[in-house]
Amino acid sequence: MKFLKVIAITLICISVLMFSSCKNNVSEPSEQTIYYSVTDEPVTLDPQIANDAPARLVIMNTFEGLVKLDGENNPVSGVADKWENNLTNTEYIFHLRENARWQDGSPLTAEDFLYGFQRTFMPQTGSETAKTLFCIKNAEKIRTGKLDVSSLGVSVQDEHTLKIELEYAEPQFLFLLTTPPAMPCKKSFFESTGGQYGLEDNKILSNGAFYVGEHGWKHDQWIHLVKNGNYIGEVSPIPQGVNIKIADSPENVCTAILNQKVDCYALDINELQQAEKNQFHLTAFGDTVWGIAFNLQNEIFQNTDIRVALLRSLDRERILQDLPEGCTAVSDIVPDTAKTDHLVYRSFVGDGLGIRFSENAKEDFQKALENLSSAEDDEYDDYYDYDDEETIEFPNLNILCTDEAATRSVVNNIIAAWNQLTGKYANKTPVSRSELNQKIVSGDYEIVIAPLRPDGENPVDMLKLFSGDSAYNIAKLADKDYDTLIAQIRQAPDSSGIDKMVQAEKYLNNRGIFYPLYTENRYYASAKNVTDIIFHPYGAEADFSVAKKTKK
Repeated sequence: MKFLKVIAITLICISVLMFSSCKNNVSEPSEQTIYYSVTDEPVTLDPQIANDAPARLVIMNTFEGLVKLDGENNPVSGVADKWENNLTNTEYIFHLRENARWQDGSPLTAEDFLYGFQRTFMPQTGSETAKTLFCIKNAEKIRTGKLDVSSLGVSVQDEHTLKIELEYAEPQFLFLLTTPPAMPCKKSFFESTGGQYGLEDNKILSNGAFYVGEHGWKHDQWIHLVKNGNYIGEVSPIPQGVNIKIADSPENVCTAILNQKVDCYALDINELQQAEKNQFHLTAFGDTVWGIAFNLQNEIFQNTDIRVALLRSLDRERILQDLPEGCTAVSDIVPDTAKTDHLVYRSFVGDGLGIRFSENAKEDFQKALENLSSAEDDEYDDYYDYDDEETIEFPNLNILCTDEAATRSVVNNIIAAWNQLTGKYANKTPVSRSELNQKIVSGDYEIVIAPLRPDGENPVDMLKLFSGDSAYNIAKLADKDYDTLIAQIRQAPDSSGIDKMVQAEKYLNNRGIFYPLYTENRYYASAKNVTDIIFHPYGAEADFSVAKKTKK
């Protein structure tokens, strides 16, 4: 009997040792660090002025606003666990979590949000992103120096209650509160940095799931984020930290992931099949519309009839027979993903609003060409003058495009149609995507095959890209009436603004300002052993707070 007891105890000990050994070989996700990479260093990590993608990425993971984005890109409780608004959606009351803390354990209060908003709109801050929140009462007048910051429509009701008044109902207001300029700022800490706030790891005070660790920012090399033990969100952060390397893009993303250089990265479309073969986790966003844009600073293309005739000569089925991988042909500027009042915009207004192929395009073109040197285009009377005595000869067209094979194929089909229409020889200038963007911003092109990517899901987020104050106005459109129309849409509730959205989209279509060709999926790939990284569309970057990683 004694012998059996000894055997039993021995077996139990062996089982315990085996269990312990197995447990030691299985890593807990909370023990792991996520590895990521960006190509450029953030200019600053000051949320009130940061305006580049690497900075937005870090700020999303180190700061939290009154609300934040969930995995479906919907605004949910952030520092504020509840809020209410009036019937006209022009007044909001936010109730902050009473146990909210900064990374150093000090209380996070409504005063910190008030000061953050005030800094955003102070003229001396020089925030380029402040205009995204001009829906807040008096914000624009404060930013332009017409009113003192004390008149801002943001007020502290008590230590944990903040009131925000709006100039008009902004359908995207809660979404805007998740963006960097709406983040809190502790006044005493800000003033202690001596003008260096957001420029060094010890000059940043965060309240998000992570913070920039001690000696965690080695400029031009890496940024190391550490789990914030004082974070009080509904879900505690899981990874131990995030290492963000500052380096050139990997030559091959799939190889970099397999070699554990990065755990996830934006995927080049040419590597999609390789990523699928390696069973990587893929996230796709169809939020980019590529199309034809004419530079309206070019005298020839200021003429609406010329633009429209050129576009009517294009048979969509023929020119789009060889689409790039991951792309879908479209005929509308506002994509299928756009929503208004949480409903798909295109389900309200239908599709096919764009210019259609016409057998009479050549006749229309000849007529427009005959009138080009003698008639002014009423559309641009306020901006441009024509010399009635000067005969304008139609030039050889040149199309700026990316140097990718599939894109060049589409452009070749367009060139063939335009050569037949004009009797001239058109050319193309293929460049890298980065150079394409540079040339678009500088206006160094006549015609361009360009991408449009809105910063939100509302239709106006796409339509506003053509307004006069847009930094990415690819057509260089300068039309006060169109700008007024966009302003009216932004100030109208979604349900009453749909007619004006359709009006704006038809304006761009009917005048040949932008001719949509196809939507492009953007892909992010994550390693097989990494899950639950939340990638957001519309430039909101990646959220690593609930990511899970196990050792291979």
